[in-house]
Amino acid sequence: MGQAAGTGVADSSVAAFIQAAADGLRRAIAWPTKAAVYVGAASLVLMMALTVADVMLRNLAAVVVPGGMEMTGLLMILVALSTLAAAELEGSHIRVDLILQALPGFARKPTIAGGLVLTLATIVVAGAQILLQGLHLWHNGIVTGVLGVPEWPFVAAATCFMLLFATALLASFAAALAGVAQMRDPRALAILLAWVAVTGLILVAALFPQYLPFDMPRGMRGIMAIVLCFVLIFLGVHVAAAMAVTALVGISILINSTASLTSLATTTMNVVGDQTWSVVPLFTWMGLLVVASGFAEDLYRAAYRWIGHLPGGLASASTVACAGLASIVGDTLSGVYSMGSIALPQMRSYGYDMKLATASIACAATIGAMIPPSLAFIVYGMITEVSIGKLFMAGVLPGILFAFILVSLITIRAALNPSLAPRGEVSSWGERIRSSARVWPIVLLMLLVLGGIYTGLVTPNEAGGLGACGALLIAAVTGRLTWGSLWHSLERTMLLTAGIIVIFMFATAFSRFIAVSGLTQQLAALIIGWELGKYQLIGAILAFYVLIGMFMNALPALVLTVPLFYPVAMAAGFDPIWFGVIVVIMVELGVVTPPIGVNVFAIAAMARQDVSMYEVFYGVFPFWIAFALLIGLIVVFPEISLYLPSFM
Repeated sequence: MGQAAGTGVADSSVAAFIQAAADGLRRAIAWPTKAAVYVGAASLVLMMALTVADVMLRNLAAVVVPGGMEMTGLLMILVALSTLAAAELEGSHIRVDLILQALPGFARKPTIAGGLVLTLATIVVAGAQILLQGLHLWHNGIVTGVLGVPEWPFVAAATCFMLLFATALLASFAAALAGVAQMRDPRALAILLAWVAVTGLILVAALFPQYLPFDMPRGMRGIMAIVLCFVLIFLGVHVAAAMAVTALVGISILINSTASLTSLATTTMNVVGDQTWSVVPLFTWMGLLVVASGFAEDLYRAAYRWIGHLPGGLASASTVACAGLASIVGDTLSGVYSMGSIALPQMRSYGYDMKLATASIACAATIGAMIPPSLAFIVYGMITEVSIGKLFMAGVLPGILFAFILVSLITIRAALNPSLAPRGEVSSWGERIRSSARVWPIVLLMLLVLGGIYTGLVTPNEAGGLGACGALLIAAVTGRLTWGSLWHSLERTMLLTAGIIVIFMFATAFSRFIAVSGLTQQLAALIIGWELGKYQLIGAILAFYVLIGMFMNALPALVLTVPLFYPVAMAAGFDPIWFGVIVVIMVELGVVTPPIGVNVFAIAAMARQDVSMYEVFYGVFPFWIAFALLIGLIVVFPEISLYLPSFM
């Protein structure tokens, strides 16, 4: 008995010591992490200023800012990587914990810790390759083509940011390890040791593939690497790390470790140093400025004044407001949070069925992925090299059509069962006009962004810079922006950007592995061999997206599947822009589909006192009719998505 008690005390002491080490690591990197965020925020502001200056000078004085594009690319390195550590400390990196949540208690904590070990090892390898690239640039005196700016300081900064990220991962691992020690369960320790062994085997396969004791056909190697990627993602490993591991192991066993490491280093820096990616932080910042300034609330109140008196009018008003907000905000979660905080209290006070109320907001927010600026279209365009501007325009009519379908569905359901969604009061024409007048900032920004892209006066990147600058100026002039809200918008922009770009740092290497493996050609040959008709093929692809959408968020689903299905779709003769619209709608269906539905998670957390997550999912099912109708119309009438791009 005394020995057992002594062992328990010792285990508790070990756990406390490890937790103290984790806390010490977090404190040690707190100020460098904060300083890195400041560097990234300053770089974002400078990048916006350069973009706006270039557009204004080019259009007003026919003068181009010398080296503007190359400086934007260098600044993107700082913007994209500076907040990796901060995102890790906040726990905001994208992960899918489907299998993890189903594990028994003794297995969950060591699995989390093991996943962090693998992620840490991956980031250390990637950081070392970036360091070597920086040294190469320094020793060879490589500079930019126009301004002659040395490139190595920016790559050195990237190395420092990766080191900070690795330290934050180490702190997270130490905290998870403390949890394992606190359990005092031999099974948990065995699982953790198994993860360490697996990490070692993966590193051996990536760095020394010639020592693997087995051989397999080339096609089977590629399939096994992809299976590894999916297993790691579903076990809760950082999505970015799972893709990096897959690329490392896959290219190593298909070619050699030198090619694998070189691919990781070059693709990583090529992605973060590509000025095209500036569209992500600029549009994100514009959207966050609009939400922080209260313009979203004005939009909802204007929509309510016009249609609030209809059956289900408050829910329909939130749908219309989501569509309007989508023209400024490029992601769905912003629509959920902004409309949820504004519309849910109103619908609660009117006695709405909260399943309908929450589900309507969760589904309406997906319009943000269709109406530009859309992060989903940006991602698809970057992967496939399809014009982002044309993709933006392709989403306008489907987004408006989807809003109309949702409003019609809500109205019909409320008319058939008035207790679900009672009518609001009828507003006077004066109230409608006054409320509409308050949404001029959103209308102005919409015209600035969409009008500039559609007319060809600006690229999507430049439209993002103009939009962010316009939102900043309007919010400041109207007195709706404080220094605190400005900094918060900048900080959130940096964190969201880091979570997105770090995936594409390694997704590019993953795509290269897919190309090397020849799996896309094999898949295309297999499907062509089935002699499916066009509608049968698109039906099979849609069914696959429904399935994968049940288990994976929109962004990872796009990154993992587009490199596989895009060549198949092109071989079948589908239009790449039309196919992009279809794919984006399908992955957005996944964000409201159980068991992984981030929109549902978000709205359920906001309304947890009224409705459970299960009830929100139950409320979403009738809205599948809207998604099915939208997809059916676009498949039968592709001009819905291709009409506007045809004029560009």
